[in-house]
Amino acid sequence: MGSSKRYIISIILIFSAIAAYAAFRLLQVDMPDEPKRISVVMENSGSPRWINYLEGIDQAAQDYGVEYSVATTGYYTSDTEEERLREQEYSTGADVVITAVEPDPEIVSHILLQEIISDYGGVFTGRTVAILGGSPYNEFCNSLLNSLGEGIVRAGGDVFWKKQTPYNVSSLLKKSKHTDVVIALDDDSLSQAAAYLKGKRGRGRKLYGVGCSSTSAYYLDKGVISAMVTCDYFTIGYESIEATLKGEDIKKIKIDPRLIRSGEVYVEKNEKLLFP
Repeated sequence: MGSSKRYIISIILIFSAIAAYAAFRLLQVDMPDEPKRISVVMENSGSPRWINYLEGIDQAAQDYGVEYSVATTGYYTSDTEEERLREQEYSTGADVVITAVEPDPEIVSHILLQEIISDYGGVFTGRTVAILGGSPYNEFCNSLLNSLGEGIVRAGGDVFWKKQTPYNVSSLLKKSKHTDVVIALDDDSLSQAAAYLKGKRGRGRKLYGVGCSSTSAYYLDKGVISAMVTCDYFTIGYESIEATLKGEDIKKIKIDPRLIRSGEVYVEKNEKLLFP
């Protein structure tokens, strides 16, 4: 090979290397830095309500080859506790902190009210309702509680009481023997209410709520819970990791609440959602 040809080939290789490096640098600028450590924070982290959500988190972490940890928490005791926990996770080395996202409370309220009123033949005047409002420091529960309360009154019903506490559900229900309907706004309250109302205690009262755990699904299947609004929490967890890696806002994840009635738990689409 002549010296001129070798020279031309060398020049081409040099320019190719420069172009490849420039493209690599451009991609680095356009793509967000991948977090080295992801921390997940949600209220009462040991609750069964988070099982599907965390399975989705774990599957995405495996698929994308990232590490994550779950902060150990109990029920929140103030409006600022979640933010305090986030700051704590950052201070101990987290690059990104994910908090659980919930469905639109107005949509959930509409679904529940429509089902409840329909179960009473469209006439709800004079019916009494007890509402277990879930955690008092959960924005979703607070908004859902207000929306439901207003909707019940508009439909002619009477809110006998509404309590926001994750504790003492059975003692609260003992004081509401004459209510027609009990509504629980989170899975912990719903499963506790179902455990109390099964059998004779539930006669004359219908239980509805928001849930997702296998315990709530069991009571729904057995007819203790008349209907339950749930979501695909596995996918929510999975997409939370995906959005985080892409530098996107997890609050923009599309969440479609679904009503499941008693007797519909093992319909294929519902079974896949409840037991992914």
